[in-house]
Amino acid sequence: MIAMFDSGLGGLSVWRAVTRELPEWPVTYLADQAYVPYGSKSREQLIERSLRIGHFLHEQGASLLVVACNTATSAAVDTMRKELPIPIVAIEPAVKPAARASRTGRIAVLATEFMLQSARFHSLLQRHAGTVEVLPRPGRGWVELVEAGRIDGDEAREKVAAVVEPLLAENVDHIVLGCTHYPFLAPLIRDIVGPDVVLDDPAEGSARRAADLLAGKAPQKPNGYRFYTTADTAPMSDVLPVLIGHPYPVQHAGI
Repeated sequence: MIAMFDSGLGGLSVWRAVTRELPEWPVTYLADQAYVPYGSKSREQLIERSLRIGHFLHEQGASLLVVACNTATSAAVDTMRKELPIPIVAIEPAVKPAARASRTGRIAVLATEFMLQSARFHSLLQRHAGTVEVLPRPGRGWVELVEAGRIDGDEAREKVAAVVEPLLAENVDHIVLGCTHYPFLAPLIRDIVGPDVVLDDPAEGSARRAADLLAGKAPQKPNGYRFYTTADTAPMSDVLPVLIGHPYPVQHAGI
């Protein structure tokens, strides 16, 4: 089966893309909600959590692991690839396609503060931004909105507008959604920036990479979806229908 994890529920934006791309495969999703948000954790903490989760999901039968979290990718994916015996699909902000497609030569990247300050992100800019000017902006409070399922309403609009409205004067034509939680706020972002600004979400690219790695293979079990959380199961059960349109049972993972 395919396994994936995030600090919380934001990785469900990647889950949507993976299940569309590979509908015949069973998928197990783990939300590390006991430790959300990852953006406030140290690199050492993120490596420890990511390895613990990776080993747990491998023991559950994962044949491929999707790190559905930009912050965990930035901190831990290199170590995970050394220590886990299964293929790993990472995710990173879609700077490359945004920079290539930009007409104004200015793009914004919305992500957690950890991601924006990481060496991996700065390496990404050096490799792919070229002459395009990149405006990094942290989406403060956005992860918490998605975790609670409050992706519309006055509170969400206010917090999204505080970050996005100033970009209207910056002549950006692409906004990179550099945290997997943020696509759930894309309708609010679109309302503010209008139709001429492109929102770049890397989830589809991660799904295609997973499909490439599984090409020629068939799942041994029929399609089925499992959900775990490291925190209380009730909040995740309540929010799943809001984010992916369907309720599922949620199990507790004591890791």
